[in-house]
Amino acid sequence: MQRRILACSAALSLLGAIVLGLWWPEAEVSLSCCWRGGAILAAAWLAYDDIQRLPNWLVLTLPLLLILLIRWPRILWMLIPALIGLAVVRRVLWPIEPGEK
Repeated sequence: MQRRILACSAALSLLGAIVLGLWWPEAEVSLSCCWRGGAILAAAWLAYDDIQRLPNWLVLTLPLLLILLIRWPRILWMLIPALIGLAVVRRVLWPIEPGEK
């Protein structure tokens, strides 16, 4: 997606949320969908340059992991300590040399 398409989509979604909120406030599901979608698209627009630098496998894996965490939130309580442990073990086994980042 190009950056300007993301910006237009975010603006239209947020504008749609404003219109729905003013004229059809009882359409709560559509209203919340427009607000959330517009916010996510606006965040993607702001982070577009950083997203372009991510490896392709990571771009495909992150939404899948997010869906899994939303579906089964208890996985998060196991995943966080596992990642912290992995970071500690990695630091111990392969220390960073002075001058490296």
